[in-house]
Amino acid sequence: MEVLHVTGEQLGRSQGEVHDGPLTFDLGNLLAWDASAVDAAALTANGTDPTCQRLAQSIFQSLAARLFSLPSEAVAVGRVAELPRPATVLPREKPIPKPRPPTKWEQFAQRKGIEKQKRSKVEWDESSQEWRRRYGYKRVNDETEVAVIEAKAGDLPGEDPFTKQRQDKKERAKKQQKQQLANVKAAVKAGGMAALPPTLRLAAALPEHGKGRPAKRKELHDELKSATKQAAVSTASMGKFDRMARGEKPEDRQVRGKQQKFAPVADKGGVEKQQQAKLVDRILSQNADDVADLSMAITRYEASARDERYRMKQKGHNKKGRVDRIDGSGGGSKPMGGGRSGGNKGRGASSSGGRKGK
Repeated sequence: MEVLHVTGEQLGRSQGEVHDGPLTFDLGNLLAWDASAVDAAALTANGTDPTCQRLAQSIFQSLAARLFSLPSEAVAVGRVAELPRPATVLPREKPIPKPRPPTKWEQFAQRKGIEKQKRSKVEWDESSQEWRRRYGYKRVNDETEVAVIEAKAGDLPGEDPFTKQRQDKKERAKKQQKQQLANVKAAVKAGGMAALPPTLRLAAALPEHGKGRPAKRKELHDELKSATKQAAVSTASMGKFDRMARGEKPEDRQVRGKQQKFAPVADKGGVEKQQQAKLVDRILSQNADDVADLSMAITRYEASARDERYRMKQKGHNKKGRVDRIDGSGGGSKPMGGGRSGGNKGRGASSSGGRKGK
């Protein structure tokens, strides 16, 4: 294989302005960045967008120059360069999927030390003297092709061996289906509904015919509608570019449940700044004991003062802190009701005394 170093000048391309600052390259991920501080004066003088565009253009030009310096080989569509191994570890977009819980057979094989061995798909059939498939159509040792079944000592008199053979096969199929259902239940219990394959999740939305009480027509309609909605949003575009069915509404294509929201790439509305400010305030409120919120302190002081005034009022104190005398004896201030009643009593006493004196 012939390996050549091809430059941009040999391909008839002129090299633009490269970046003059310190750059760090990761050609495996096609990354190049400058870790030095940004020139604030250039941003203010020339504008943010033109300065960032010029900086990105120069960094990309330096990255392209590094790519053209890699060894390349000729292919049908041109020349292809082999990239080195990536040096930067990038985070995953989705969480690591949970492992599927082992089945009962896998647990038994692990305890006994049984290792799974790959077998061939064909096997020699002694009856037909030819190679046949292990399973499926025209399989080896096919029971349905046997014309005569030898009687056994434990067979009941009058029992049809072919009928018994078909019944045994159905029993084995039912047992296998029961074991498979038990494995599915164990997987759901360990990893939730996400552990099920999409076909079983779709089948879980359909009614179980023949089990329990018979489903009503409205229940069948609702379950079928729910399964149709789930199937409509199960495509790669979440049903956005699929043709609408007759009677289907646009809101039926909306994905139900809580969705993860991502911050915008271009922070024009100050969303990122607000989130960072909230994060700083929460950290300071949790870890800094000497930071005091003035508005909260004033609110708490006013609330305690209102509680104190209400408590003093219940004990009979007025706004100046004096105790109101309700019985009319002695000095001190009296409430409005008490003074009015006391005056009426005094007038009544003087008038009655005047009559008696006359």
